[in-house]
Amino acid sequence: MSTPAEAVLDLINATTALTSIVGNWVWHSFRPQGTSLPSLNFYEVSGPQRFNGMERQTFSVNCRARDIAGALALARQVTNLFNGTSSTGIFATQGTFDISRAFQDVATGLIPEPRDSLYNAPVDITILYPSSTVS
Repeated sequence: MSTPAEAVLDLINATTALTSIVGNWVWHSFRPQGTSLPSLNFYEVSGPQRFNGMERQTFSVNCRARDIAGALALARQVTNLFNGTSSTGIFATQGTFDISRAFQDVATGLIPEPRDSLYNAPVDITILYPSSTVS
């Protein structure tokens, strides 16, 4: 594993509380139109920012479901996964990618998507990792 996006995807796919809801319906980038729900897709909100040998990158995780309760429940599970740590050690190692800290930046509410008859509850998350982790 060599990219922050791959680490985020791996963390999501390794979390039973999320995969029990969305199964394999997780994408980096766009959600293919017409795919099953509930689902997750995520994309980079900002490019990596470097400081003191560390990099920080923010992603928006879109939690989509057919109803409000489903979208919010999915967002709650994403928040639980990326809620952060209070320690200064490694938060997670995904393959060869070391995440020093992961946390939720903001939950941006609920967005109805009438064209697809679904609801989206986006959650912005940030991961912090050593610059040497990226290949």
